[in-house]
Amino acid sequence: MFRLAQAGLLIVALVAAGCGGPGGSSLEAETAARFARERAIAEAQRVHREALVTRAERGDAESMRYLAEIYASGQGVEVDHSAAASLYTKSADLGDHESAYRLALMYDYGVGVEENPAHAAALLALAAEGGHLKAQQHLARMYDEGRGVPKDEAAASRWYLAAAEQGDISSRSTIAVRYGAGIGVPVDAAEALRWHREAANEGSAMDQYQVGFAYEQGLGVARDPFEAERWYRRAAESGLANAQYALGIHFSGVQGPRRDVIEAYKWLYISAESGYGGARRALQGLEREMGVRDVEDARALARDWMERHRALEEAEPGTASTVGP
Repeated sequence: MFRLAQAGLLIVALVAAGCGGPGGSSLEAETAARFARERAIAEAQRVHREALVTRAERGDAESMRYLAEIYASGQGVEVDHSAAASLYTKSADLGDHESAYRLALMYDYGVGVEENPAHAAALLALAAEGGHLKAQQHLARMYDEGRGVPKDEAAASRWYLAAAEQGDISSRSTIAVRYGAGIGVPVDAAEALRWHREAANEGSAMDQYQVGFAYEQGLGVARDPFEAERWYRRAAESGLANAQYALGIHFSGVQGPRRDVIEAYKWLYISAESGYGGARRALQGLEREMGVRDVEDARALARDWMERHRALEEAEPGTASTVGP
């Protein structure tokens, strides 16, 4: 609510300062217009701060948090982490979970307060119990590392699971691995597969690969080479080198249900170009079975894929390598 009000004040102030009209052509006019805009912004920020102070003094936890954010970021005021910590403390004491989380980070890293990981963990626990996603993730890591709390794999898994149940992809991947390896939870291949699949369906290429591996090996599910191929392909198309290698081996006939040496060579070549260990040795083995023309065709297909993938990565940085089709 307050951010919307602040935005409204800024718009009114900027319009009043003439920022919406045609700019002057001279340097003096441009300088004057810039100063006018800065004054208008400063005035809008001042009015917003005063409104927050008034509400904070009446005991409004949300206003305390917004005011703390202003001091922490230096928005129209000098940065004052101590003032921010004091306001976050008051807000957290009133039950604001976001304030408890932010205050916990300050104690964990010693910003504006004396570093105190134990107190940070206590604050995170309050926020985490209230359903704060980032607090659950941070507290899980603290239990894993034994920072501020005794090292406790079961407690870490509990909080990773809580965050996973809220839909966090990284936590879903993490709890899947923990179920697969029995870290803080019983070994449960079916649960591991369930959480890998949840993350895979959200676009995690590594989890798509893990689902493919589960179907290939029959981990928590009946073996199904065709399902394994489908999941490996999703991860491979996303740019994951180990999935590309797995798909190449799949088509080479070593483990897959159908043999296609050109398709196998294509994916092994792509994986090798990404530096994946073992891919070049597998290529050498295939080359001994293939004719020169087939090798050339497979390399052409691989290079065409890499060029298209590179173009996609340049158009949308980070997307092609992390998100499946």
